[in-house]
Amino acid sequence: MFALIAASLLQASPLTVAALPPGETAGRGARVPFVEVEAENAATDGAIIGPDRTFGSLPAEASGRRAVRLERAGQFVEIVLDRPADGITLRYALPDSADGKGLDAHLDLSVDGAPAGRAALTSRFSWLYGDYPFTNHPADGKGHHLYDHVRLRLTQPAPAGARLRFTVPEGFAAGWVVLDVVDLEIVPDPAPAPDDALSLLDFGADPTGQASAESALNAAVRAGREQQRPVYIPPGRYHLDGRINVDRVTVVGAGPWHTTIAGKTPGFLGTSARGSGRAVTIRGLSIEGQVADRVDPEPFNAIGGGLGEGSVIEDLFIQHLKVGVWLDGPFSGLTIRRLRILDVTADGINLASGAGDALVEDVFVRGSGDDGLALWSRRQADRDIVFRRNTVIAPSLANGIAVYGGRDITLQNNLVADILTQGGGYHLGARFNARPFQGQITLAGNIAVRASGGDPNWSHGVGAVWTYALDQAIEARIRVTGLRLIDSGPVAMHVRGPHAVTDLTLSGVDITGGDLALRLQGPGQAVFANIRARGLTPGGIDACDEAFEVMLGRGDAAWSRPRTCTHPVEPPPPEA
Repeated sequence: MFALIAASLLQASPLTVAALPPGETAGRGARVPFVEVEAENAATDGAIIGPDRTFGSLPAEASGRRAVRLERAGQFVEIVLDRPADGITLRYALPDSADGKGLDAHLDLSVDGAPAGRAALTSRFSWLYGDYPFTNHPADGKGHHLYDHVRLRLTQPAPAGARLRFTVPEGFAAGWVVLDVVDLEIVPDPAPAPDDALSLLDFGADPTGQASAESALNAAVRAGREQQRPVYIPPGRYHLDGRINVDRVTVVGAGPWHTTIAGKTPGFLGTSARGSGRAVTIRGLSIEGQVADRVDPEPFNAIGGGLGEGSVIEDLFIQHLKVGVWLDGPFSGLTIRRLRILDVTADGINLASGAGDALVEDVFVRGSGDDGLALWSRRQADRDIVFRRNTVIAPSLANGIAVYGGRDITLQNNLVADILTQGGGYHLGARFNARPFQGQITLAGNIAVRASGGDPNWSHGVGAVWTYALDQAIEARIRVTGLRLIDSGPVAMHVRGPHAVTDLTLSGVDITGGDLALRLQGPGQAVFANIRARGLTPGGIDACDEAFEVMLGRGDAAWSRPRTCTHPVEPPPPEA
């Protein structure tokens, strides 16, 4: 057996991204307490698959577009730890069952050759089919949303240098398994109850999850609000199938590895007599659902309703819901930070309908079923919102980070990677009946890797950073600075009409690898300054709308030639 060692919580640090040299992403993306190890970079006797960007293929949805396929008993992936770890999160894929309900299987886990547990695998929460809004019927074809995650906890930390191995057992219950990426960390000790806190156990909650905790949670939250005392949820697994209304209350768990709220559709709903919940804190929990399909009218979100007036959502692990956080305004005054959102069937986070004065930072989203992070100014404009230092990897549909209308929005030092279809890395869209863009929209210091997505509705894909003036002109000041676009694929920068984009400036953009530098499919004008491109094939501008004026600034480096038109504007598809 491996020895128990003294280990402290890993310091939060930015993630690296598959297939990039160390330091390439410094200062960008979420600061997280774990390190990623790509399966294809580990020791294995399996088959490395990819790279590939073909919709429906396993490599296309993998982090880094590559993964490892294991098919027979005894095959393995083995990681040599470069630091201690006892918390393991494995991203994997299994085949679906013929009826679309999924298969179950497991991998054996060992540390330095000694048995250390089993990784329970399932395809119950992956595999969507057909066209939007998708089904669970394999006969509809177009299978996607292929991966899932499982968390494991070692009984004691494995030291640096230990060999952590996943092995296919005898009698494996599925025909194959694909291992994508492993997150490794030291799990902190359970957080103690805050001073003067009410314990959920005192309200009769069952920490084993055998009995419903809904009545106990509702009673504790009411008492916490009335007595102005925090509610503490001790370590345990608590069963909840519905949502708990929250307003002027603090709900705190012992940490996402220790306190879990689990059920069919568990969550918290910010609501009050005034509409949105006020001065709510939710911290230190896992919220794990059982949502296996996408039904947009259903409010199956871990955090829903509205939250403002100093509300804080932090240190959560969210999995198997429709959306991680979907909040509708009007509300003002919200902070969201240090969330991990995995395997949701729609958006990771969406702030909509008049959200204001909000900060979203250090959020990590992998395997969302729609936009990783989004702002949607439906009914009322979102305003004064900052998304900074967030990471979105491998959404199976749409964009990494999308902004649909709004006023004075900032996207800063974010990282997106491995966009698949019907979206790009960073998107500004006058669409979905959003209120107009106003004020200044700032994109500063962001990075996008392999982020130009294909689109089956058109004969071309969309850009790693792109605007789409579909419903109306985009007249706000758009300032893009310090942007890095790496291995974009079909097109790095993209402007699409039919309406004009009138005040767009891109400065200090570094483009490395990919095909086109810029595609123009709508009217308007833009200033391009200090644009540097290398390794593009063929490069240049695909300019199919002569009503768009390209104004070149200083410092450009041979990216704007040749100038061609290979993709005339096609009619837009119906909006979902």
